[in-house]
Amino acid sequence: MSVKPVPTYELYGESAPQFALDILHCESIPQRSQLYDWEIEPHRHALFVQILHIHSGSAEVLFDDHWFSVEAPCVLFLPVLAVHGFRFSRDVDGPVITLNARQFESLLDTIPGIQSSYRSPLCLRLTETSSQGVQLAQVFVQLVAEFHGNAPYRIAAIEAALKTILVLLARWQSATEDRVAGDVPRRVLHAQRFRSAVDVFYRQQRDLDFYAENLGITPTQLNRVCRQVMGSSALGVINGRLLVEAKRDLAYSSLSVKEIALTLGFAEAGYFSRFFAKHTGVSPRAFREAIRLQLAGRPQQV
Repeated sequence: MSVKPVPTYELYGESAPQFALDILHCESIPQRSQLYDWEIEPHRHALFVQILHIHSGSAEVLFDDHWFSVEAPCVLFLPVLAVHGFRFSRDVDGPVITLNARQFESLLDTIPGIQSSYRSPLCLRLTETSSQGVQLAQVFVQLVAEFHGNAPYRIAAIEAALKTILVLLARWQSATEDRVAGDVPRRVLHAQRFRSAVDVFYRQQRDLDFYAENLGITPTQLNRVCRQVMGSSALGVINGRLLVEAKRDLAYSSLSVKEIALTLGFAEAGYFSRFFAKHTGVSPRAFREAIRLQLAGRPQQV
């Protein structure tokens, strides 16, 4: 009997990478879950962490292979690659914050000592009348308002709200035993460490032997871990990271295609162009023209 693989999504139901123009994504729990009859099947995210603030209703929550029930108010934290699923009540409400894993790690780096609080899936059960619960709810409201607004210094306000939420959650963890934490399987830890190493070395285009040695496993084991956890080969993960950075440079920098190729470790611009076209279906120049039309608010041609 075969075991059904756990799908890996950007956001739930979206397997194709999206070109994100914001530092995070914010939507209400009903906005997506009602599309799936309030049940989100087990899945994981390869590039994102998520924070859910359930301020009304209830849910059954899956962390890896463990189901448990929660009532509002509560906060759920889901690290990158953690398997999770939900069965929401129809009166559930609250925001879902989705944040790029690299940006999340950068935020944690500015708060020394807090990293250990966010290595595993986490559920913190709050009380509506507690000062911590009230303060946390207020900051979530502020974050959602800033996300949907366009006030001056919006990005700085969003980052400040996020850091406040992370600090409040870490404080709540240390002050209460009313929490549920999930153990992270070894294969997921390997995948998380591999993804972090790729973030550091992708511009040097290191081979699989390098990354496998860094993790203390064989290249064959590394490929198996990547396919099991991320649904891709290890080379696919590396190529995907190169493509993300290439798209950012093409969209936001004034570097030429040749200069972008060199910064990403390609010896020749032609090789980079063939690599980019193979994985995206368009040339770097065509992508740059299309995305800049999109950023300018005009229809794209690609």
